[in-house]
Amino acid sequence: MSPEEVEAFRASLQRCLMRPGFLDAFYKAFIASSAEVREKFKNTDFKRQNLALADSLYVLANAAVSEEGSVGRGSLPHVAARHSRKDRDIGPGLYDLWKDAILATVRVYDPAFTPAIEEAWRATIGWGIEYMRSRY
Repeated sequence: MSPEEVEAFRASLQRCLMRPGFLDAFYKAFIASSAEVREKFKNTDFKRQNLALADSLYVLANAAVSEEGSVGRGSLPHVAARHSRKDRDIGPGLYDLWKDAILATVRVYDPAFTPAIEEAWRATIGWGIEYMRSRY
């Protein structure tokens, strides 16, 4: 993934977050994707969860273009630990559902969406998904 792809991801993310309902629409799609996802989120405070997701997507963008051990990757081990089998137990297969839901939502909410923007999202979140899976 290139720095240009990550920058395209960031710009798209910003456009999406500026449109009301983006994160709610994502979670609606994600939760509808499986009974397991619905169970994981059954007692979730979505106001808090929306803020956490927005923050984590920016963290992911910074981490993706940072070197191992750098400040840019500083919070990733904590995020991965929270999602691992030892804590929230977010299994590796759920990340594919998450990716499909976020990409579908971005297609609707980013007014500048193009195949290149989609590839930027795929590259950036794909890197993050592999990081999370490797630390499950």
